[in-house]
Amino acid sequence: MSTHYDRASLRQNNLPQRTMRQTLRALWKTVLPSLFMVVLSIVFAAPFRILGQGELQTGLVLGTVWFWSLYRPASMPIWLLLISGLIIELFVSTPPGLLLLWMLVVYGVAHMVRFHFAEGGFFRYWGLYSLTVLVGAVLEWCLLSVRAMMILSPSALFFQWSLSVGVYPLLHVVFVLGRHFSHPSDHP
Repeated sequence: MSTHYDRASLRQNNLPQRTMRQTLRALWKTVLPSLFMVVLSIVFAAPFRILGQGELQTGLVLGTVWFWSLYRPASMPIWLLLISGLIIELFVSTPPGLLLLWMLVVYGVAHMVRFHFAEGGFFRYWGLYSLTVLVGAVLEWCLLSVRAMMILSPSALFFQWSLSVGVYPLLHVVFVLGRHFSHPSDHP
């Protein structure tokens, strides 16, 4: 009977305590998107000789940040975004800090528009994502032009933008289906 008393004394206001399994599941749901980005960045850092491999790496990372910041912000806390962004910076070919800055801008825009366009649907959010990626692509193109001390071809800018925008619908479907099958009760 003293065991029952000890358990009851652990509860405050008669609220049940979280089990270890629930705590680990919540932690896993929080860490998974950032872990996905880091693993993708490491895989795409390998020399596969895929045309646009670096641009695809950037597009997948930004699409992941956009989706999780927009639809499940609890799974993409800012501190975890910063840590994963610093790790990802080790595996990208962009100027140092640029992708992290770009990730933070995408995160901020997604949080800002989350409730303003609650009835917007996929195409409105995809349009906003494409504008955000366009601004980041122009910034990257300008910085790379300054670093090369010449104006680079704008075709690289267009390629970066179109690949990042084009890969997002596939990412969106994969993430929605993944959430649906893993947690059927809390999908959008």
